[in-house]
Amino acid sequence: MQLFTAPLFLALIVKLVLSQNSANNCISKETCSECIQELGCIWCITPNSENHCIHKNAAAANWCQKTLVVNPKSSFKILQNKELTSAAGKAVQIKPQRVTVTLRKGEEFTLPFQYAQAEDYPVDLYYIMDLSASMEEHREKLAKLGEKLAKTMMNITSNFRLGFGSFVDKVDLPFVSTVPSKLKQPCKLNRNGKSVICVSPYSFKNHMSLTDDYNRFSREVSQARVSGNLDAPEGGFDGLMQAIVCKDVIGWRAKARHMIVFSTDAEFHIAGDGKLAGVVEPNDAHCHMENNLYTHDLKIDYPSVSHINYLAKENNVNIVFAIVKKRQVVDSYKSLSEVIENSNMGALDERSENVIKLVVDNYNKIVDSVTISANSSSDVEVKISSTCPHPKANGCTNIHVGEIVNFTATITPLACTKGSTRKTISIKPEALDESIIIDLEVLCDCDCESSSSKFYKKKSPSCSSSGTLKCGVCDCDSGSYGKKCECNGESSDSTDITNCKLNQNDTVICSGLGICRCGQCKCNKRANPEEKIFGKFCDCDNYSCKRVNGKLCSQRGTCDCGGVCKCMAGWTGDACQCPDTNNTCIKPDNNLICNGHGSCNCGRCECFDEAVRYSGKYCDECPTCEGQRCQELRPCVECQAYKSGPYDEDQCRSNCTTFLTEIVDKLENKEDSNVKTCTLVDEKDCTFVFQYEYGDNKELKVVAERKKVCREPPNVLAWVLGVIGSILIAGLIMLLIWKVCTTVHDRREYARFENERKKLKWHRNDNPLYKEATSTFANPLYGNSSKMRPRTKM
Repeated sequence: MQLFTAPLFLALIVKLVLSQNSANNCISKETCSECIQELGCIWCITPNSENHCIHKNAAAANWCQKTLVVNPKSSFKILQNKELTSAAGKAVQIKPQRVTVTLRKGEEFTLPFQYAQAEDYPVDLYYIMDLSASMEEHREKLAKLGEKLAKTMMNITSNFRLGFGSFVDKVDLPFVSTVPSKLKQPCKLNRNGKSVICVSPYSFKNHMSLTDDYNRFSREVSQARVSGNLDAPEGGFDGLMQAIVCKDVIGWRAKARHMIVFSTDAEFHIAGDGKLAGVVEPNDAHCHMENNLYTHDLKIDYPSVSHINYLAKENNVNIVFAIVKKRQVVDSYKSLSEVIENSNMGALDERSENVIKLVVDNYNKIVDSVTISANSSSDVEVKISSTCPHPKANGCTNIHVGEIVNFTATITPLACTKGSTRKTISIKPEALDESIIIDLEVLCDCDCESSSSKFYKKKSPSCSSSGTLKCGVCDCDSGSYGKKCECNGESSDSTDITNCKLNQNDTVICSGLGICRCGQCKCNKRANPEEKIFGKFCDCDNYSCKRVNGKLCSQRGTCDCGGVCKCMAGWTGDACQCPDTNNTCIKPDNNLICNGHGSCNCGRCECFDEAVRYSGKYCDECPTCEGQRCQELRPCVECQAYKSGPYDEDQCRSNCTTFLTEIVDKLENKEDSNVKTCTLVDEKDCTFVFQYEYGDNKELKVVAERKKVCREPPNVLAWVLGVIGSILIAGLIMLLIWKVCTTVHDRREYARFENERKKLKWHRNDNPLYKEATSTFANPLYGNSSKMRPRTKM
């Protein structure tokens, strides 16, 4: 006989407990709709036992007639399924296109679908430029590069259109000067001895809608004039919002990739900054363009970052931030691109000559990968997976034109929403106007509860004519209660408590949380009206689930019967405290969970306890590993930064030519996964730290701290003097303590002596115990003599 292993035995125990909990959950359901909303439970309209709702695995053969069992079945049907094609103007990149699905709450359904990148897919590129005075040089360069940019993009797709717009800032203090002369001419620049007159400031202007006339693009950029403002941040978000939502003005096509290139040399104003000019109305994300000018800059505030992100995603727009090389500005837009989906960032050189390469590189990043997203709400969970060779979070990378990629969407309804059980979900490749439309119906109600059903009877005799018979159970009118609505009034306590016990052998009625009235449990009420006890036997509540930081189910789920948190989509864990995805544990450049050296637990990497210890956010940091270049770069860093190490000056010049170490006082604590930090110890036991990373052009950049941290030799004289001084101080302290103690003792003894002396009954000179050294005797017979004789002393 084969014995069970410990894991198998534990799995069986867990399965048994879960099955028992599910069975108990079914029994506690009092109506048909409540029953079928618990996955695995089935309802009998007229059962041959006391229980209408039981788990399907616990149903006996004679429990119910098959025609009286309510057990809704899921269904699936494809409504539209066009083949994938790259035909011009009729490209189909995802299939199927529309399906209908019917599911019970908690039931999983897997939908397979395919994606293929179409060849020569149309591209709309809109260039938004900061035309404040400091961008004059870049404007001139862009005008000359316009035709080259168009021809380069034409090599990628023959169906290409180009547009141009510009921004400055809101026309009011403190953003721009409101002095009349400054409004007319805000600045005057000198370029190569020539005077350049600036135009009046404006918020956003559409110079040219999307067109295939590329020569016009160069003319429009060349004719555009710079303006001026006061503060350093610019109002680019106003222009970015209008460029996204004004589809007709800009000329966005539905069947095309949408790209916005946003170019500036300054940081950006965000939502809330408009209050400085008295603009408090939030941005409404509507188009407000008249004669190609934005008209509501002083009526509504700047949009927020999340607002831009949402609208860009909804309108299938990819944003490329082309930023002039200024460290603080570049860092700001790098952080911005990380929180705006489908966006990239690159730094322009001083003359903007790399703008074409920047656009092409970012376009290739966009088209060579695909990310699938779903617009489901928190009550429907949709998980995307793929078997492609180069997977990433919810998508694939390194895909080619015409390559078919297979995906699977796992759909699970998590809740029944009152008033509507039908939902429409869109699953689509991000930044494309193609999708799979899923018409989802969640089975939350029973047909026998409908007034048109033969099992629906108002004022039914089976309910004492005081209620409605639905699916075999009574729904009592107000004021009546009981299994058959046979009772009324609050004083009708039941003498038959059989139906108020979960098990007949139980001694506890209504789980100890209610009273039995008329054969039914009436559950106690809690002091907090939001906390409820419910269930056929008062065996359920909505407040005893696990809490995190005092929040029930982390406020990301609902507390269900049995003390189990039912989490919203995207969350898991016994308290819904963990993200239900491994995406936060996957490094973007290798798509491995925790770099293959750890496991993802609650959204964070826990690195394995291996012979070689890895650390970091993705378990990707290991200074002593061959996979990193710390030891390889060490000799050059030492000789360049510290004039030490195995290389002398000549060897350093000849061997260290790929990079030049930059020296700083203190290294920045960068969270960027591309920045590697190396902490090493030299032959003199001194510790030095440096960082290295790869730039946009794969060039190596190394930064080292100026000073090494060395362990200094011991100071013998200081140690000797310290010991002597410590002994002297200890002796003085001991003498002081002795003196204090003796003084206190003497004072106490003297005080006691004085107290005893005060208690004496005789004067200090009349001590009765005192005897003199001599005794005196008087002769009584000597009294007759006229002359006294001296007394005899003994």
